[in-house]
Amino acid sequence: MSQQPPPEQGKRRWNWVSAALFVIGLLILVPSGLCIGLGGIIALNMGNTSELAFVLMIGGMPAALGALLVWAGLATRQRG
Repeated sequence: MSQQPPPEQGKRRWNWVSAALFVIGLLILVPSGLCIGLGGIIALNMGNTSELAFVLMIGGMPAALGALLVWAGLATRQRG
């Protein structure tokens, strides 16, 4: 019979809650981040800072929510 090595101390394991938070956060963060980046580049090329502020104001909330969910997913992993 082969014995499994003991789990390493300090390693964190994914559970379904942390994986769900991480995936949902990425699904929100990636598209909103790309939209902010593209809108910001377009606004900077046009030389209009009010449009840049509008892009950051509208796109910043979903990006912040996605980043918060990604962080929560990483923080809720269980210690092995």
